[in-house]
Amino acid sequence: MARSYVPAMGDVVWLEFSPQAGHEQAGHRPALVLSPASYNRRTGMMICCPMTTQIKGYPFEVIVSKNPPCAILSDQVKSLDWRARRTKRKTSVGAEILDEVRGKLGALIGT
Repeated sequence: MARSYVPAMGDVVWLEFSPQAGHEQAGHRPALVLSPASYNRRTGMMICCPMTTQIKGYPFEVIVSKNPPCAILSDQVKSLDWRARRTKRKTSVGAEILDEVRGKLGALIGT
């Protein structure tokens, strides 16, 4: 990815989630970017949700794919320094997936 890349809403990126504590996702893994590129560029931070291949049927999982398994953990929202964590764009999700993540997050925080 070019050095000028700035994560944008809907991007699926790979980054380093460690260090972590407790039940938080850790390690080098994908995440869905929720914040807009304008915010990410200006602050150097991004708001994102980690993704996993361990689908458990949890109510806040948003299934991206069943084969291979992939789910967004919409209740594990993080604000991370995307530059320090060496974020790299891999793909993006469609509006339906992004809307489902936002809907579950909204239900969780009461909006």
